[in-house]
Amino acid sequence: MVAVAPAASTLAIPVFYQPMIDQQVIANISWGTPASKVIPTVVDTGSYGFWVAGPDAIVNSGSPYLGQMGSCNQTIDPAFHWPESSSHSGPYDEGKAVFLYGGGGKRIVCPTAVNDTMSFHNDYPPIENVQVASCDFIQIKSSSTTCRGAHYDKSIMGLAPIPAIQGGPLLHSELLKQGRLGSGVFSTWFDAQPADINEPQVGTLLFGAVPADKYTGDLVTLRNSGYERAETGYYYVGMPEVRAVHINGEGDGKKTTIPAANPDKLPQCLADSGTWGMTLPTDDKAFYAATGLEADRPFISPRYPAACADIPVDAAFELVFTGTDGKTASVKIPYRSLAEGEGQAPNTCRLNLQLGDNGCTLGGTFYASAFIAHDDEARTVQIAQGAVAGSAQGPPKGLRL
Repeated sequence: MVAVAPAASTLAIPVFYQPMIDQQVIANISWGTPASKVIPTVVDTGSYGFWVAGPDAIVNSGSPYLGQMGSCNQTIDPAFHWPESSSHSGPYDEGKAVFLYGGGGKRIVCPTAVNDTMSFHNDYPPIENVQVASCDFIQIKSSSTTCRGAHYDKSIMGLAPIPAIQGGPLLHSELLKQGRLGSGVFSTWFDAQPADINEPQVGTLLFGAVPADKYTGDLVTLRNSGYERAETGYYYVGMPEVRAVHINGEGDGKKTTIPAANPDKLPQCLADSGTWGMTLPTDDKAFYAATGLEADRPFISPRYPAACADIPVDAAFELVFTGTDGKTASVKIPYRSLAEGEGQAPNTCRLNLQLGDNGCTLGGTFYASAFIAHDDEARTVQIAQGAVAGSAQGPPKGLRL
């Protein structure tokens, strides 16, 4: 990688979240000079490595078997055609990698890497000289053998501190090595939900600082128990308490604590901004009784008794986290943020929430609701109530230009 003069600072990337369309944390990134088309990039705290579809990249699908070529090929669009950029350097062999997701059901082959400028769609300043793996082949295992067009990612920015066994660029650690950040932490937060459910909820990914004016209530510190697992490098926190009020006002508006499906065996929760929706090991019958929601059978997800666009903005349940010092942070999860589409019954909305599971995943929906700071050196995750109005309408002050 080309050397960069040290300049301890902070760097920020605008992100967004949009229920019913893409319940992951997404960054719209343009690459190079002139700037490429906007490439939607998954900001993923559940994986490592940074890659983008490169020139002539294709997606192969249509086979239900791992590693077997299917009959369907799609040209990836948009993609980063880096030879056309006057500001790129490389290609570099040391950045090549193969990334696997979903147990190998998705395989990304990246034969090289390049350095270039990332730019954004608003007033956030560009970030120069960033290395990214350039990928030319994506293979997706699919049960369907007909070519209807597979859903695929164009780019993933992995932020988990996982050892890069297969190689590939690591954005956060590279920024630190180059002396471009004043601190090893990174934070994410979102603005309040827009009134229109079809409008994106905007947010910020900030490298190098934990601002104090982007959340409400206490910012509690949780141990990242991911380092205690056999496969280290993921962000895991203790199971929060789940509370809710009835959507119809039953119970005089009092909050009910909803028990876990197996209170004697509470799992740790994976904090993964690249996962759609949420999974909670909460007793489903108790959840429906406390909230007034019902199962959207034959699916196992809940549904809200109104069209998705008509769900009140303040209708939510809460997750309560207890920090290492005993303080608690309550994070409201709006039902609108979980909206997935029309339910099985008329005038209802299916929610992307899986209940009663053995595991616990705090996906993109959680990140859209909470303020989260990740500190890999201290091995902690800090959480507070996010979605503060006006907190992400523009870049934070003091960014390096």
